Amino acid sequence: MKSIFEVKILGIVAAVCAFIYLLFSYFNPERGMDNLAPGDRLSLKKNIIVLGVDERAEEHDVGRSDTLFVVMFDTKNKAASLLSVPRDTRVRIKGHGWDKINHAYAYGGRELTQKTTEELLGIKINNYVMVDFKGFVGLVDAIGGVDINVEKNMYYYDTWDGFKIDLKKGMQHMDGKTAIQYVRYRDEEGDIGRIRRQQHFIMAVYDRITSANMLLHIPGLAKQLTNMVKTDLPLTDMVDLGRALHAMVKAKGLAMATVPGTPEYIDGISYWLPDITDLREQMVKMQGATMTATYKSAAELMEKEYTAAVAKAKQGDDSGENKEAVKEEKALAEKKAAKEKAAGKADAKTGVQADSKQPSKAVVNSGGTVVRLVNCSGSKSAGASAISKLKAAGFTVINGGSGELMAQTTVISTTNNGAIVGRLSQVPFAHKLRISRDGAADCDGVVMLGADYK
Repeated sequence: MKSIFEVKILGIVAAVCAFIYLLFSYFNPERGMDNLAPGDRLSLKKNIIVLGVDERAEEHDVGRSDTLFVVMFDTKNKAASLLSVPRDTRVRIKGHGWDKINHAYAYGGRELTQKTTEELLGIKINNYVMVDFKGFVGLVDAIGGVDINVEKNMYYYDTWDGFKIDLKKGMQHMDGKTAIQYVRYRDEEGDIGRIRRQQHFIMAVYDRITSANMLLHIPGLAKQLTNMVKTDLPLTDMVDLGRALHAMVKAKGLAMATVPGTPEYIDGISYWLPDITDLREQMVKMQGATMTATYKSAAELMEKEYTAAVAKAKQGDDSGENKEAVKEEKALAEKKAAKEKAAGKADAKTGVQADSKQPSKAVVNSGGTVVRLVNCSGSKSAGASAISKLKAAGFTVINGGSGELMAQTTVISTTNNGAIVGRLSQVPFAHKLRISRDGAADCDGVVMLGADYK
């Protein structure tokens, strides 16, 4: 039998060990932006990061993750959901400070992108799927193209790499080169509009590969398709996931969501600023988990740190961060200036004006989305005009009366459902879009009409 002295010594040793462990856990260098130890991240589902990568080998540029989403697969119940992460999401990238999440790929490839995404979402990512733009084109062509109803005329010239987009409104059968134009198109809708199109594309691919005339050819295409994609997913998991997605879409559709937040310019660079605590609640729900005190306090601390970092950046003190974003903006400006200069010289020789083609606006039926309009413009006639435009675009409008004066029109989505956010991005006048979930709301979104309304 141990003496009382020995018991006390063992107790002291155990206490010291526990204290050292807590210190190590708190100061653990693996603890990331989410203020969670790796073991505290949510992992009740198989989480798969999917990256669409824009590689530029000819320019010795590793590229960026132009498309990023996470598939959350419940292996027990054979159910799946999808979370889109806007490419402009402002995050802290280990070893590189604050920058856009798609720049993590330029700094450290797929591994750093995966780590950064884990820290943003507070979840454990198990596997990855990665395809570059050449693979993307090949995938679409291999399945014989896809049918997509283009919601409006789309014209855009990407000065970054000379990529031209020119699509007409209406149903189209797209090959790989055309489909990549659709998913890369970007205008005043920003990341939200692009994510909506990416989600439309995913469903179009699903419709194609599950069509009767394609099912017979899938076995022969399997090897060709897998050669175009990089992944560490075992074949059995891919088959299970495919079956689960098929069953879900047939039953009630694939659940798609977007990281909640708001778009904002900081020092001339566009970002998507996530609502951290809202995002944490969303992750708990999507993972089928329970909000613990540790997870909640980590989210609150992360939001506090995030808000402070944004405020610091707005004051012009980035401490040399945002390097890739600044580099990209500078390159864009230089290429644009060079092309305009070249176009000017050509016009001077031919006497022909430069192409001033702009994306045309089209009224899009929003599918009966309900919005509450609050007139904060200071003009009574503006409210009536906005209601008329919203109804003409297919929205159901609740008149929310007038509110405190606002300079800029803002649309607030009360849900992070990807389809509804996409519809709200089509409000037929200039606006800033935010996502702020409210389960008790009586509408899909709130339109705060500002003094800038025209």
